[in-house]
Amino acid sequence: MLLRLEKEGSLKGAGTDALRLVAIFPVGKAAQMVKSAKGVSIAKLIVDTGGPNCFWVASAKAFAQISNKHKGKLFASVEDLAKALNMSMEKLWKIPNLTTGMSYLQKVGAKIGKVMPVSTLKDITQLLPHNGSVVMIAVNVMKDGKIIGGHAIYAFRTALGKVRFMDRTVGRTTKAGTQGVFKSIDDIAPLYGASALVPYEAAVLQNVFVKSIAHDAPKLVIPLLGEIATEDSK
Repeated sequence: MLLRLEKEGSLKGAGTDALRLVAIFPVGKAAQMVKSAKGVSIAKLIVDTGGPNCFWVASAKAFAQISNKHKGKLFASVEDLAKALNMSMEKLWKIPNLTTGMSYLQKVGAKIGKVMPVSTLKDITQLLPHNGSVVMIAVNVMKDGKIIGGHAIYAFRTALGKVRFMDRTVGRTTKAGTQGVFKSIDDIAPLYGASALVPYEAAVLQNVFVKSIAHDAPKLVIPLLGEIATEDSK
């Protein structure tokens, strides 16, 4: 296998750590991780519609991050997702459990994993692949040891493999600059007047990765910080 870097455009501001990803991981996984990590900035822009729609906001953000498309178009808002499912924004379907919610996402082309019981960060980390996929998580909102509600978030990995959590709370987080991204589920709880958010089930929402076939050999082209990284099977 030969890795070739071909200069295309300027490398001004390029980060050497990001370029090293190509060498640290198999190129396919590195490409997925970089693309998903870049997608975080897009996911942050998905508007929180308010109301009991946390699953739909989380899903729209996740789709934006992993570039999931429907009929060739990217989801740019919760409304786009609702339209794809023939839902009314005024009456978004209620999600009784993660299994039901994931089945709806499957209808618009999402590749999903089995819904699994989880209770700890270790459980979630073990489910979370190193390929740009995300893990949708259902949590119980706890206060004084009692369940006061439910919520949906998702976990993802940064380009360096660190686990982060995306919440719907863009622009009203407790820490400046997080914009909905948190290092810990515990950091999200205070936003909902809760003492804790306790995960109880989760499922992988897979990153879609496409290989082009040329001359009978898989070939991957990765636009990366002003260069094109090309992997040829030889």
